[in-house]
Amino acid sequence: MTEMRRRARAPWLVALVAFLLAQVAVAQEEAPSPPGRAETARLVWSTLIAVDHANRTGNYAVLRDLGAPDFRSANDPAKLAVVFASIRARDLGLARVVLSNPVYSEEPGLTETGLYEVKGRFPGRPEGISFELYFQYAEGAWKIYALAIAALEDEADPGAETGQE
Repeated sequence: MTEMRRRARAPWLVALVAFLLAQVAVAQEEAPSPPGRAETARLVWSTLIAVDHANRTGNYAVLRDLGAPDFRSANDPAKLAVVFASIRARDLGLARVVLSNPVYSEEPGLTETGLYEVKGRFPGRPEGISFELYFQYAEGAWKIYALAIAALEDEADPGAETGQE
């Protein structure tokens, strides 16, 4: 009788263990540690370079494919071409971002929903670049979830004289 009870319990126990392991895997996928400073800069650079390449070639399929599943399902290449039309027409020159470090407007970090939020700019003359990027941890990596890029007007040099004594 005891052996019969063990056999009856075994499938339930195996199913429970499998369920718990799956939940641990999902939890790890949803809540990883935020990237460090160097990895954050790499995410910013690679995202802006991907947009630059898409703008220069007119092919937004790769940019779409680099995104998280939610980004991919919400954006087809034609929609991304429309979204980035003004930046493409302005020829913002996103490739130059690799020449400097991003200046963050606030400390990058996780949102309440688990997205990694990165906001900042690349100062420049005659215009800089501002960005607001959100990454989702999916498929084992931080991937584009949402992004906004804009031109910044010429900024005053913070080290310039103000004319006051």
